[in-house]
Amino acid sequence: MLLGRVARMYYEHGLTHQEIADTLGVSRIRVTRLLAEARETGVVEIIVHVEESLFADDERDLAAAFGLRQVWISPSVADEQKAARAFASVGAEALAAKLEPDAIVALGLSTAVALVAEEFPEQPLAASFVPVAGSVSGLVNGANPHELALAFARRTNGRAFHLPAPLLAASPEAAAASLADPGVREVLELAARADTLVAGIGGTARGQGLLLSSLGDAERERLLADGAVGDLAGRFFDADGEAVHGALDARVVGLGLDELRAIPNRLGIARGETKLAALRTALSSGLVNLLVTDSDTARALLAG
Repeated sequence: MLLGRVARMYYEHGLTHQEIADTLGVSRIRVTRLLAEARETGVVEIIVHVEESLFADDERDLAAAFGLRQVWISPSVADEQKAARAFASVGAEALAAKLEPDAIVALGLSTAVALVAEEFPEQPLAASFVPVAGSVSGLVNGANPHELALAFARRTNGRAFHLPAPLLAASPEAAAASLADPGVREVLELAARADTLVAGIGGTARGQGLLLSSLGDAERERLLADGAVGDLAGRFFDADGEAVHGALDARVVGLGLDELRAIPNRLGIARGETKLAALRTALSSGLVNLLVTDSDTARALLAG
């Protein structure tokens, strides 16, 4: 197989691109393309044995500015696919660093957390993964909370819990009925005892977040009028980091904001200009005490 031969000649034997091309009778450009393909397809895996982060200074400064326990920063690049993969990889590194064997991990519904699940390394932690809120209907890009729990559990030889309820019930009465169900109550009680919360942080710009994007214009405008600047695991908060109560909040089936804040390790995973206001509030108010973001977002947060 030409791909394997090129990879071994370059990485095991130290031949240059031109030396490989001359030996195999192919062009230098083809050798370059084959080496790139070898990395993209997993034929070659590169492990860098260096402890220091790419953005150690920014991570330290951001942690100090907001009183965070730890910060992880991924590189911001123009290619969104590469940026998303780097962000997810750093998120997986952060979560793996914080998980202990037999830990209970509470999962917020988020596309960012779904990306982290795809990159999370296999390790025998026997952890339990529990949703903190119900599911949204329709297409959710792999961010169904039960699927997230299963994905993490498979990678850790752990356990996944299912919350048999919608994220947003049809009415406050329907939400109360769901919360009274023994199966729902049992799962949420377990989530409240979690060691670590992993959740995205949603902004309030149009189309932001799985919950906000499911709302009509009138509901969204009412949220903004009530002072909402972002959400954590389906619970909207204001500029002081306090819960935005009202008809919408009463329909959410999940842990409340105070219950989320009581979880010892709260890892927020978010990046992007549209998340800045929500991130500043979540960080300064202590809604999260661990953060994964990208270098552009980190510098914008430090700039104030």
